Amino acid sequence: MTGFTYNGVHTDELGLYYIPTRDDLWFADPEFDVYDSDIDWKHGGVYYDSKAKVRTFTLKCYFEEIDVARRQAIKEWVKRGTKGMLIFDDMPFIYWNVRPGKIPVGNWYLDNNETHSGTVTITFNAYEPFGYLWRKSNSLPSHETDGGNDYCSFLDADDMPAAPTTSSTNFEIYNPGTEACGLTIDICGSTSNPIRFFNEANGTYCVIGSLPSVSGQTPLYLKIDGDTGKCTVHTSGEVITENGYAYHDKGVVRIEPNVGRSGVSFINGAGSGTEYQLDLVGYPVTSALKGATILIGNNIKLTVNAVSAGTNRVWGTTQSAITMPASGTCTIRTTNKILIEEKVSGNWTTPSTLNLSGITVDYKPRAL
Repeated sequence: MTGFTYNGVHTDELGLYYIPTRDDLWFADPEFDVYDSDIDWKHGGVYYDSKAKVRTFTLKCYFEEIDVARRQAIKEWVKRGTKGMLIFDDMPFIYWNVRPGKIPVGNWYLDNNETHSGTVTITFNAYEPFGYLWRKSNSLPSHETDGGNDYCSFLDADDMPAAPTTSSTNFEIYNPGTEACGLTIDICGSTSNPIRFFNEANGTYCVIGSLPSVSGQTPLYLKIDGDTGKCTVHTSGEVITENGYAYHDKGVVRIEPNVGRSGVSFINGAGSGTEYQLDLVGYPVTSALKGATILIGNNIKLTVNAVSAGTNRVWGTTQSAITMPASGTCTIRTTNKILIEEKVSGNWTTPSTLNLSGITVDYKPRAL
């Protein structure tokens, strides 16, 4: 690590040189609380959930021959009450929202009355203990690793799932982060029955009782924030109603973290028709790949149903008979599959009365 930026100001601008510790190098995970309880009538207890605590960054720096004005600028940079993004040079694709946690602690080892040299320890608290990714995919057509650190599972933009359309009854979301995040749903249209967005990956869902309609204000959109649960009715960016629970019955959709890689080399080991065995080159095969999709070219889509970590081998099926190339490159991808369903006679089924004139979804990938 060569430095970091806080609130838009880099350490270089202030004459500071960052000295990373072991925890900084490995980005140690924050502590967490576990919520559970003992049960009198059974062995052990019940686990409810866990919650990550505030994440603290303790960053040690040194400085050489800075004057009083520069020293004062450092103090102003991290004074009480400020807040901003913390971005490390070695991980430019991720940021934390932080505030200074303590008064900077400094030590002088050289003081000639005009300039000072020494060390200073700066503490930041991330009350949102997760980092946020600036992007969801690689913008370049070839694999990119941001200075050699492939920290998250970025896919090439061309390998990302297609966005939903107004005629979609299901769609896929790829989350390159390491943590679950909320899916924001923004829709416009009409329906005679309640609808829901259901994530097959984790069972979370959002139920919408009806779609808003206000005379003289069309089109009218309903936006449900999956991170906060906040519901907003708006038109052309203008908020009309906040927390319009008359439309949002309950729930939010959570997006599980996914694994993936573009440009993975493979060798066709065996198989024909719809059953194939592929040996992956340079990509670690684990049980997490069960159920993953392997994309080859523009028309081959294979679903992984078995893996062998010892031989870096996967087995899978295609939807129809194909001719598999002897070798080549592929994209490996797991996703969250979101179903759009309508409630008819007490059962959730494929929509028949839903008529959407607009739909967009969005999410903020998070990482620890």
